Amino acid sequence: MVKRLKWLGRPAWRNPMIATRAVRSGVFLCAILAASLGTAAEPKDAALVPESQQLLHEMTQAHHDRNFSGRLVYMRGKDVSTLEYLRGRIDGREYERLTHLDGQSAELIRRGEQVVCVHADKTITRLAGRSGIAPLGLQSQLSLVIPSQYRATVLGSARVAGRMSWQLELAPVDQYRFGYRLWVDDESRLLLRSELVGANGEALERLEFITLNLSPSLTLGQFDIPAAAAAKTIETVHLNDHPQGRIQVIADWLPEGFAATEQDIRIVQGDSSPVNSRVFSDGLSAFTVFLERPPVGAEAGLLSRIGPTLAISQTYTVDGSLWLVTLVGEVPDETALAVLDKLSFEQEHVKRKLP
Repeated sequence: MVKRLKWLGRPAWRNPMIATRAVRSGVFLCAILAASLGTAAEPKDAALVPESQQLLHEMTQAHHDRNFSGRLVYMRGKDVSTLEYLRGRIDGREYERLTHLDGQSAELIRRGEQVVCVHADKTITRLAGRSGIAPLGLQSQLSLVIPSQYRATVLGSARVAGRMSWQLELAPVDQYRFGYRLWVDDESRLLLRSELVGANGEALERLEFITLNLSPSLTLGQFDIPAAAAAKTIETVHLNDHPQGRIQVIADWLPEGFAATEQDIRIVQGDSSPVNSRVFSDGLSAFTVFLERPPVGAEAGLLSRIGPTLAISQTYTVDGSLWLVTLVGEVPDETALAVLDKLSFEQEHVKRKLP
């Protein structure tokens, strides 16, 4: 039985255990990068209102096909940041650059499937095999059919960044996931504003363009990776290519619609301790379960949240060996706790219930 975890009043980055997990797993590695509500107006002609699934499909297509740039406001919990974003398709390859404009300097740069995080101390971390950068990855999650666990409704039109947009609500049908509010540009079909919404309707996370340029002059030089004082790489390894791939955590209970979607092993360059990673998603919301040997001094039974993102850790003893399980994701507390309470440990195809 997983014990009720202790709530921490301090931010996750000040929690030694969560901070350690963040750096080694890469989940919060670039979290530093990662306004009042406008009322939607009822359209005068109902025939002009786009269908919700078609609107989302066009939004996803526009994000991948168009060159654009702009400045954004990013709110996560009580933290508010200003960001600059460049996105382009050059010679058939996608490029992105997200720059933090206030506070500590930091950047995310994507060149194809390679993402680099540039830290304030001029060191960089390379993340391989990424198709987008947070917090702008919502479009890839919505590329398929809207999951049946959400009700999609076009609420009407509204202005964002001085542009007319369509306001769309994705409301969950149960308490195990958060909802979304989206504002999609009428002309370009780009996502101008997104909100991750809690059960009481409060925006836990908000990302909003305040300026948008649909015809930027982009060059490859704008996506160059700067010279670094030091660099490290977080590699993803297939389960069959590492001995720890024979060890897995199995979720015996998941909210309806959730399923395992990705699984790999992550290794930080120069660190001999691998971390098993398994992603669970309902097609929109997602969380990841990490499994590893506990680092020296690691605390367990801890819970921390920044805005919508939750991190919980718990240690387990299986066949005399101690393991640390950490769940990270944008789901309600009760979802994470229920999943942790129904975990099994599988080694060499032998399944054991975790105590």
